[in-house]
Amino acid sequence: MTGSSRVKNLRRQAREEQVVQLAVSQTAIGYVRVSTEEQSNNGHGLEAQEKAIRAFAESQGYELLEVVADAGVSGATRPDTRPGFSRVLELAEQQAFSVLLVWKFDRLARSLVYAVTATSALQEQFGVMLRSVTEPIDTSTPTGQMLFAIFAGMAAQEREAIIDRTIAGKKQKASRGGYVGGLTPYGYRRDKEGGLAVYEPEAAVIRRIASMRESGATLQAIADNLNAEGIPGRRGGSWYARTISYVLDNPRYRGLVECYFQHGGEQHILTEGQHEAILPRTE
Repeated sequence: MTGSSRVKNLRRQAREEQVVQLAVSQTAIGYVRVSTEEQSNNGHGLEAQEKAIRAFAESQGYELLEVVADAGVSGATRPDTRPGFSRVLELAEQQAFSVLLVWKFDRLARSLVYAVTATSALQEQFGVMLRSVTEPIDTSTPTGQMLFAIFAGMAAQEREAIIDRTIAGKKQKASRGGYVGGLTPYGYRRDKEGGLAVYEPEAAVIRRIASMRESGATLQAIADNLNAEGIPGRRGGSWYARTISYVLDNPRYRGLVECYFQHGGEQHILTEGQHEAILPRTE
């Protein structure tokens, strides 16, 4: 007895699905990421990561469909907000692959929550497993899942340590009157040592603002005057009363450094700066 045609068709469909699943199980996507700082400070750039992933895929018999990159993207951001990783999710939704290869799992995210969430979503929603080409992480196994959690925790701890060291360095530099980074203030440019040097075309505008204010002009009147004369503000934008107020209230223009830190305990630093003042000191 051979059974009904319906059973034969079901068996044929099952065999075809098995063939498709086997093909997909041997198909991988590579994901590489590097922040701007990492790209300039070490040799683990996008090209090095991709080379390692391609070599690993070949050694494991994976068909590598493509390598997706996020260049200049911090590991502190959520993976699903990145252009490159969005492409990974798109391919996963299409069930185009079953293994995601990364150079190290912290390429996925340095935040423990982000790393675990992204990996769980890939596995539960799309059946995609994560493998690191330099670490013993294969999330298709219980052991791999445990190792992933351990390494994720280590990366989160490392990130906190980096933040602590960075903030401590900024506090120390600020206490000595140095420039601790951020948007370069209007009226200044960065010098070769990373400090602030007066940029006279903009410094003249700062002095004019102070002079008009001393003469009794309102904040809005000063902004209107500068806009009417076509004098560009920060990044070529317009002047507003609030930006005029910020200029007049900023101690940096009077040769001081002011910083307010909350990480690691509240700390307010107001001290003599190493840069040249644009406006005279007022007591």
